Amino acid sequence: MTGLLVKIKHNCPAVWRMVEYINGKLMHLRYPTITEKALETLSEVNHPKFTWSIVEHTDIQSLSEFLTSIPSEKLKYFNPHPFDVDTLSSMLSSHSFLMIKVTHGDRIVGYHFLRCFFIGKAFHGLIVDDNFGGQGIGTEMWRIASEISHKCGVRMLATISENNIPSLSSCRKGCHAIVTEHLPDGYLLINCTPHIINR
Repeated sequence: MTGLLVKIKHNCPAVWRMVEYINGKLMHLRYPTITEKALETLSEVNHPKFTWSIVEHTDIQSLSEFLTSIPSEKLKYFNPHPFDVDTLSSMLSSHSFLMIKVTHGDRIVGYHFLRCFFIGKAFHGLIVDDNFGGQGIGTEMWRIASEISHKCGVRMLATISENNIPSLSSCRKGCHAIVTEHLPDGYLLINCTPHIINR
């Protein structure tokens, strides 16, 4: 099923848009409290330097500028969706996405999201500003996303290139990661659960 979804996304964009629209409606019906669970989890984050919060419409322009400023070589393993304002606004209005920003003062230095499916799965994606790498932001992103997914009763997955060693390392530090499938082009399908399950 995962391989099929990946193929549809990359090869049939019109079909994928229809799938996402229908999925958003069904996601809202089946998991109506996912945003509330995310806010609950984020309220418990107490990092001394960075702040995690849900992306709001007032953040879209700044988020687009942050994403489009990332060097192309850094995007080799992160190309989940277009970074323009219209796309980000559409994503934010959809119940298929939970979008989270990381800020240092007023500056966005990281972004991660859960692309959710009504069948009970969510895929995690993330990017961190190069100037703020190595400070544990990515590890915390994985931890937070796995906590949110667990609280909502959603299975969290990620597709990571086996060549993307920093992302694999960050994932394993932030959550309990198990490779469940080898996908085309050297990507791994990883099942993610919290290291410590808070019930």
